[in-house]
Amino acid sequence: MQLDVLKSRSKNSNDIMLNLFKGYKSATNVQFKQYIAQKINENDKGILLTEERLMKLAEVEYNTLVRSREWRAPTEDQKKILAMRA
Repeated sequence: MQLDVLKSRSKNSNDIMLNLFKGYKSATNVQFKQYIAQKINENDKGILLTEERLMKLAEVEYNTLVRSREWRAPTEDQKKILAMRA
């Protein structure tokens, strides 16, 4: 939606992909970050994505993790700490 707003105002940002990657890398979910790191690596190797495609792929990955209850699941280290506390 934000891309449409920029385009409708004849604005363009050369940093959109960079900002998308930066935003996605700030997620706290390890699996999602690994997925985004893979997309960054592919992009660096010349497998270029459009902004729209990257956002769609990220949304699908997020939804998959949420449905499988892995989005907010504790990491192995967090599980160990929780077990020690118990």
